[in-house]
Amino acid sequence: MADKTKEWIYGIISELSFFGFLYYAQYLLKVDGNLWISSAILWALLNIAIVLCPVVRKCYK
Repeated sequence: MADKTKEWIYGIISELSFFGFLYYAQYLLKVDGNLWISSAILWALLNIAIVLCPVVRKCYK
């Protein structure tokens, strides 16, 4: 049971760090608009691509 909790915590930490990376990369590129919303959209699209796209998913098996 503790192993699954540890996996969830590591998963949440990795997703938050990925979101932070997207935000900071857009900040450095001086993207116009709301960085929180655009980072959230990029984060969602990349996660969906990893889960649903067979070409990308093949790399993560």
